[in-house]
Amino acid sequence: MALIIEQNRRRVNWFGIFVFLFLLTVIFGGGYFLFFGPTPAIEIIAPVQLNSAEKIAEVTLDAETIMKNPVLNNFRDYGTAPGVGSLGRSNPFLSF
Repeated sequence: MALIIEQNRRRVNWFGIFVFLFLLTVIFGGGYFLFFGPTPAIEIIAPVQLNSAEKIAEVTLDAETIMKNPVLNNFRDYGTAPGVGSLGRSNPFLSF
């Protein structure tokens, strides 16, 4: 009587292979579109207020004419310049 010994064949895990290939495709595809893909053009419609901002940007200010303005000369100073105050003890390492 002959004994027949068959080796157990390992079954191929097709689901694992498909998941691995899918993840590999996603990683390489994402890398391509992130680093090498075409950049979309940004279309911005300028608001109407931007035209007035351009006019304001063209204004030049002269400090001499501003200082000679009579409205500016009518302002009064109600405060005084702050003083130095106390700076602490002369030797902070002495005991109290």
